[in-house]
Order: sequence, then C-alpha cells, then structure tokens
Amino acid sequence: MSRSDDARWRVEGVAAEDRPRIDAVIMSNLAVFQNAGVLAVRAGYKVADGWPTREPAIVATVERRSDAAAEADRLPERIDGVAVDVRQASPLKVLELTDPASYDAVVEQLPAEQRVPRFAGERVLVETPTAQALFTARPPKPRLPYEGPAGVDLTPVEGEFTVTCHASPDAGWPTLSTFLAATKEGLTLGLYDFTSAHVLTAVKAALAGKRLDLVLDHPPRNPTADQTNDDTHSALVDALGSGLRFAWALDGHDPLAAVAIFANAYHIKVAVRDQQAFWLSSGNWNNSNQPDIDPVNNPDDASAAKDRDRDWHVIVQRPDLSRTFAAYLEHDLAVAAEHQAETPDGTLVAAEALPLESLRLAPRAFAQFFEPRTFTRKMRIQPLLTPDAGVYSGAVLDLIRSASESLYIQTQYAHPSGHPDDSRFMDLLRAVIDRQQAGVDVRLIFSQWQRISYLQQLQAVGFDLAHVRIQQGVHNKGIVCDGTSVLISSQNWSADGVLRNRDAGLIIEQPEIAQYFQAVFMHDWENLAHQHALD
Repeated sequence: MSRSDDARWRVEGVAAEDRPRIDAVIMSNLAVFQNAGVLAVRAGYKVADGWPTREPAIVATVERRSDAAAEADRLPERIDGVAVDVRQASPLKVLELTDPASYDAVVEQLPAEQRVPRFAGERVLVETPTAQALFTARPPKPRLPYEGPAGVDLTPVEGEFTVTCHASPDAGWPTLSTFLAATKEGLTLGLYDFTSAHVLTAVKAALAGKRLDLVLDHPPRNPTADQTNDDTHSALVDALGSGLRFAWALDGHDPLAAVAIFANAYHIKVAVRDQQAFWLSSGNWNNSNQPDIDPVNNPDDASAAKDRDRDWHVIVQRPDLSRTFAAYLEHDLAVAAEHQAETPDGTLVAAEALPLESLRLAPRAFAQFFEPRTFTRKMRIQPLLTPDAGVYSGAVLDLIRSASESLYIQTQYAHPSGHPDDSRFMDLLRAVIDRQQAGVDVRLIFSQWQRISYLQQLQAVGFDLAHVRIQQGVHNKGIVCDGTSVLISSQNWSADGVLRNRDAGLIIEQPEIAQYFQAVFMHDWENLAHQHALD
C-alpha cells in the first residue's frame, strides 16, 4: 500500500518562483543554522499571529522554542534580506527529521490528520541514527484488487425523494436514534469507528431479534471512546447472536484482515434500514461525532456542544438508492468474511508508542442550533463511492468547476501531494484555485488539523488564504455550490481519502437542501471559524 517517499514527490512550501533565491541564501548560511541547533531549514512563508503571510521566508524548524532565548530563537530576523521564521516541530515532525526510517515505517498507519507535511528542498541539519530505528517497517499485506458488486452502478438517480437534513452537534444523535428505532427487519452498516456506549445501547435495543450486517474498521482509539471497536463487536455478538453477520474491514492496517483492498481505512459511514432508507454522514458513531445531547431542544446542552465536532448528515428515503448502498456494503462484508485473520497479525504499531498529539483551539460558542428539516421534493442525487475509479473525483471535480457564484467548502483538512498517482486529487485543489481566480465567492473552513505548514503548501500551489478559516472540531467533508447543490460525504481531502479508501457520499441537486447546509456553513464561518492555525 505504501509508495516510495522519493524526494521528487514532496510538495513545495513556497511559490516555485521564490524558492531558488531562498535556497541560495540557505546554502550560503548553513553554518548559521547548524550553530543555532536548528533541525531543518526550508523555503516557506513568514507567519504572523498564527497565519501565513505572503512574504517568502526561510523556515527554521527547531525541536523546542524557549522563552529563555534558546540559541535557535536568537537567529537573525533576516539573512541576506530574506525573513527567517523559527517554527517548533510537532513530536511527529521531530521523529520524521531525526529518525526518518522510523517515520517512513509508521506513516501509513497514522491517522491522516496526524501526518506531517513533507517539503521539497527541506534540508535536515541533524544526523540521523545509523543504528536500529525506533520502528521498523512491517511487510505489506497481500493485495486483493478492488471490485464493486456485480450489476450495481453509481449513475445519478432522479425523481422524488424524502431527505432529512441535520447536523452535529445540533441534532445528530436525536435524529439518528429515531432512524435506528424505526428498524423493522434489519440494518446494513459500514463504519470506521463505533465506540459510543449510548449508540451501542440503542443499536442493541433496535436490532433485538432482527438482523445486523456490519463491516467495521480498527482505527486508533478516539479520545472520547467509551469502549473499543473490539468491545463493540463482542457486545453485539452477545446481544444479537446469529442475527449478527460481521467482518473486520480489509484495509492495509487492520490487524484482523488477512489481505488488503483499501489503503489504510474503511472510512465509510452508511447505515441502510430495511432496504428502504439510509443514513449517510461525515461522522462516526463515537461521542465526538454523535454526542448524546440535544441543544436544539435543551438549552442546557449548549455548553457541551462547544466541545463536540461539526458533521453533516442526511437520511434518504428511497428504496432503489438504498439498495445500491446496501449492495456495496453486503459485497464488502462477503469479501471481508473470506479473508479474516484468526489472530492479530501484528501490522499495527501500538498508538501508545507513537508521538501522537491532541491539537486543540479554544472552542467558540454557537450562535444558533439548526433543527432537522425533511424535504420531499423532486431532485437529482449522485451516489459516490471510493475507491470506485473516477466516481468521487470526477463528480466532485465537475461540481467545483460548475460554481459560478459561490463555493463553500468545510472539510477537516486538505493535504497536497506531489506524487503522480495522486493527480486526480490535486485536480480538485487546482479547480478550487481556478474558481478563486475566476472571482467566485470561494470560502474554505478547515479544522485545527490544517496546520500552518499545510496552509503554506496550499498557498504555494496557488490558494488565496484570505478566504480560508480554521474552526475547532470540524469533522465535516461537505461542499455547497451556488446554493443549489450540496455534497455530503465521508471523504477527507487527502489522496487516500479521495482515491483509495472506502468512503461514501452524495451530491444532492436541490436548492432547499443546499441552502439548509449553506446556512449551517455561514453560521460557522461567521461565529466559529477564524484565521488562526497551529503548528
């Protein structure tokens, strides 16, 4: 699953026309940085008040900045006329710079938001270990080629639909719990993370004496988890018995998958009820994405909402489209069931052994909570599954390119890639830049995981960061185009998320539905998001 980390595929940290001049200054002054204890230097942008400016700079990365005037902090503000920007490395960036073999061994196992950007032309100024690395690469799993279910396609569906629109933390759990309780025969479910006790209790009650078909992943433990995914599986076995058909997902790092189809995550969030209706979301069944609160109807829950994640969800009542998603999930289950490992295969490095961190901005108070709204209208819906070739990337590229007035994107992060295998993902980023340059009202909200260094990479490839903001707790992956079409999905904007993992989404062409989610976006833009990012 992993690809060579050849330096040619790293991403620029500054506009290409500025890099030669900065590189020349760096090479002429390497001793200055080495004597100051700098870990690495590269071309980038000066940062002011937690936001990249447009001034090209030498970025000097240090292991720890000190208020007591550490040597690195005494670097001159400018060298040969070029600004010097001293940045403190994250724990994983320190690992990548000081023990690159270890970082390369574990990078594919890391949650994408934790991965550090790799920069073209970054010069490491410390010696790397010649002895055994801290972590060693595991042999890749045997690969199975991806195939979708036979006879099922993902062509758009037109006609009358009933769609319930809602968001978390406003009304996610009250709406989902009602959906689950209405199950008459069974549920077909594909999930990344199922670690919430209140959701588990509701599923056991709703599915007692009925059927649950479930494919589940093995992600790192969510900080808000009540139990592990293994605990959830055991509880469902005890509660449902023969009513449960279950398999661990066939992704490259699931310890109970004997082979791999998906790169590093079975990241889908879809539940099909009785082959008649389905719930589709950007959010998992954990306490950060589906908190047990109801701030729409209970003002006392407003303060708890600040500490939970923003996600968008829909419930679609339409048998033919429900059967499409069920067919994909049942196919995933059937294939995975044939390739389960009897014991964990040791492919995962324990999360406790990795220098992961919890990145957090001070949350802001909601000005409004949005009630669920149900629309029964004629509309056109495009189902999106990855890694089905070209489906998500093609449809979302067309959606972005169609924007003539406004394009509002709220997503956890966008991590540029220089690898040629990732060109279809980069096409999406370039299309957003094109819409900015065409004068369309383009606004982007990222989570706190869109670090300053990733913002610099976006600016280097052409993004105008004046129309970008950061919001604590964004887990959404949505787009509203011209107030007439909306994307609700689980695909993060990384190359794996767009191209290689199992994810699901919908593009709904219906103005009232698009404007429902546009109102949520604008609330967040005006009240919760601001121009301040973290390293």
